[in-house]
Amino acid sequence: MYHGKYEPKHLQRKRRRRRNNRAGILLLSLLMLVTTVVGGTLAYLVTNTEPVTNTFKPSFVDCEVTEDFNGSTKSNVNVINIGDTDAYIRVKLVAYRVNDEGQHIGGEAEIPAFTPGAGWVKNGDYYYYTKPVAPGAQPAADLIDSITLSGSYTDADGGKQVIEVMAEAIQAKGVADDGTKAVVKAWGVDPEKLS
Repeated sequence: MYHGKYEPKHLQRKRRRRRNNRAGILLLSLLMLVTTVVGGTLAYLVTNTEPVTNTFKPSFVDCEVTEDFNGSTKSNVNVINIGDTDAYIRVKLVAYRVNDEGQHIGGEAEIPAFTPGAGWVKNGDYYYYTKPVAPGAQPAADLIDSITLSGSYTDADGGKQVIEVMAEAIQAKGVADDGTKAVVKAWGVDPEKLS
C-alpha cells in the first residue's frame, strides 16, 4: 500500500513551471547584466578615449643635378640628395644638337671623353655612385670635373652640342617583396658591387 504523499498532476505541473520560470528569470537577468556591462564599457571607451594620431610618415626620395655651365664648358657636375632618406644615385648623360633657336635638329652629338670622379662607375648607359648618399648631401666627388661641348658642327646638320644630365635616386634602405634590395629590383644593379 502506498503511504507517500499524493500530489495531483496539476500541482506537479505548477511546480515545474515555477522552476522553469525561475531559471528563465535568472537567465534573463544574467543576459541583461552582461549586456549592461559590455554596453557601459564600450560607451566609456568611446567617450573617454583620445583619438590616436597616425605617426607614419613615408620617405621622400628625390635628387637634383648641380652644375656650372659657361656656354661651352660644363663643370662641377654632381647630384644632391634632396630627399629625407639615404639614397643611391645614378646619372644618364644625353647629347644632342640644337640650332640657334634651341630647337632639336638631326646629326649625332657624342659625349666627349671624360674620367668619372672617384666612386662613380659606368654600367651600360648610366653612371652609378657606388655608396648611399645622405639627405642634403652629394657624392664626395663630382661626376664630371670639366667637359667642353662642341660649339658648332661643320657638317651638313650643323648646330651646337647640348648635354643633358638626368639623375635618378632610389631609397638605399628599401627591400623588395622578395627580400632583395629595392635598388636591385628597380635598376637591376647593386651600385655597391660595381667596380
